[in-house]
Amino acid sequence: MAEEGSGLPSTLIEELLRRCSFPPEGAPLACAVSGGPDSLALLVLAASAGCAVTAVHVDHGLRPGAEAESEVVLAAAARFGARFESHRVSVVAGPNLEARARAARFAALPPDVATGHTMDDQAETILVNLLRGAGADGLGGMEPGPRHPILGLRRRETHALCAAARLQPVRDESNDDPAFVRNRIRHELLPLCAQVAGRDPVPLLARQAGVLRDEVALLDSLAANLLPDPTDARAVARAERPLARRAIRRWLREADGEYPPSLAEVDRTLAVAAGTSVGTELTGGRRVRRTAGRLRVEPARRSGSVTPVTLDESAAGVPSWAAADVGPALVDAERLAARVAELGQAITEDYAADEPPLLVAVLKGAMLFMSDLCRAIALPVDVDFMAVSSYGSATKTSGVVRIVKDLDSEIEGRHVLVVEDIIDSGLTLNYLRRYLTSRQPKSVEICALLVKEGEQRVDLDLRYIGFTIPPEFVVGYGLDVAQRYRNLRGVHRYKGAET
Repeated sequence: MAEEGSGLPSTLIEELLRRCSFPPEGAPLACAVSGGPDSLALLVLAASAGCAVTAVHVDHGLRPGAEAESEVVLAAAARFGARFESHRVSVVAGPNLEARARAARFAALPPDVATGHTMDDQAETILVNLLRGAGADGLGGMEPGPRHPILGLRRRETHALCAAARLQPVRDESNDDPAFVRNRIRHELLPLCAQVAGRDPVPLLARQAGVLRDEVALLDSLAANLLPDPTDARAVARAERPLARRAIRRWLREADGEYPPSLAEVDRTLAVAAGTSVGTELTGGRRVRRTAGRLRVEPARRSGSVTPVTLDESAAGVPSWAAADVGPALVDAERLAARVAELGQAITEDYAADEPPLLVAVLKGAMLFMSDLCRAIALPVDVDFMAVSSYGSATKTSGVVRIVKDLDSEIEGRHVLVVEDIIDSGLTLNYLRRYLTSRQPKSVEICALLVKEGEQRVDLDLRYIGFTIPPEFVVGYGLDVAQRYRNLRGVHRYKGAET
């Protein structure tokens, strides 16, 4: 069982393997091995289980000394009879670095790669998903099996195994960085939960995840039997909502093949099935439409999807009178015009079979966007304006929302489309939406030109989005600081002093 002369007690290996889920002896198994204690323990146990192991190391190029990490993995692979592969990927610095590094890593790894996630990782994942508002699927965590064969082990056991094997794991200092939510959950939230509960919460969370996975599987089975064809809008609309949600979620997931849809996307699709909405936009620019009683997913237009903008894409084009305080354009006038035309076309298609919406621009920032957007909509739309303040003349929201100008129009029984310039925390928009909904309109939807990535503090249901941008303060195309720079033709980074 243990390698001859390795110093590994066979009783330790046998006891750990009883709680693992490796494939049968002799089966090929690619293992993602970073050089940390969990992944090295995965390598040792996979080899001890008799699998034909390939240790795959991925270098993100984000930390100095990555070559030394690769050498650690290479030596461990050679010692335990595993093949070794190394890949180098590039991850540009920017927002959500952790998520983008993970995506780059898994793009370089085999699709069926095994990872060294432990029960502690499972507990952290469940809490991360809970804080993100995930449903039962997310709270079910990772599925035990060949992809996650050591989920039954604790992190302290992988460390102990590495010590017994005389391996020197790589220490990743980013695991202590409180800028990452998972690290705060690991070092702050879980210890606090243990203190409050008077017991270790990790096994409790892992056990609860197993219960939820079983219940999710049952709901999926019931939904598949009740709604074998989720494109039948009438059948979906008649079904009990929990089962209809499961069927639509499965259908949208199969149509995308990568990420599960959000609850907001599922509920908007159910509204299309019920006939209260004629269509809705999904992440990535795809759209759900209802035609002749059937639902269909339309692929994203070539350039019509939500466009992420990164700082390295910044262009020039700063007029001399603004150069002291204004940086390069994040989104230039040409890209703005093209995207506004696409949004106008989507809105036209969605409301063509129903009453045209009342466009409500939020002053003053949305004034230029509203002007261009209403001309891009081929419907007889009405327009109105509200003025809502949470910034004043500062570059950071105060968190206090004031309605400076209310609507002149009656909105009861009408479709309302709020036209926003930019969304950061989302608190102002959340308040505005509840305020408008209290007047009993037929619907309230949001069209936002810009969304700051990673800044939202509330769960928002945004039907139309122009661009996602880094969490930078920006000016131009209606956006200002202290009432200045609204007349810039593009959207620019603001580099002046904060007020």
